[in-house]
Amino acid sequence: MTPLIPTALALLALAGPAMAASTPDENAAINTAQRFFDAMAANDGAAVTAITLPASVFTAIRPAPGGGAKVSRMTVEEFVKNLRPGLHEAMWAPRVSIRGGMMATVTAPYEFKLEGKSTHCGIDVFELAKVDGQWKVASLIWTAEPDACPELKTQKAAG
Repeated sequence: MTPLIPTALALLALAGPAMAASTPDENAAINTAQRFFDAMAANDGAAVTAITLPASVFTAIRPAPGGGAKVSRMTVEEFVKNLRPGLHEAMWAPRVSIRGGMMATVTAPYEFKLEGKSTHCGIDVFELAKVDGQWKVASLIWTAEPDACPELKTQKAAG
């Protein structure tokens, strides 16, 4: 056996977990986040509400003028009132963590567009709870960074 073959086998063994298929629960959690984005794009408040726990709190963190951060919070009900046509959010390279089959987080970089124009990128963190066998958004926190798209899109190319 040439030295190259054991090295290649070792690399494949290390790469195995990264290449392993996601579990059904991980896929369902990611699908819940995607359904949230689809409902936003469709301006469908009822669909947002259907996959979100009542009174869930959403938190946006933006760079503040002069440095620091501006934090805004709203309930899902307030969020739904502010939906409008032309919103589009797309995530990539989501990471999922599930605990006990009852709690999950989905973390992913995203790009937000308004009427086809990119306004910012950032990181979304969906906290999900499994209710009656379905993942529901319990809370959502995100950064809204106007200058972060080039950096975060490198993760898209690497993924």
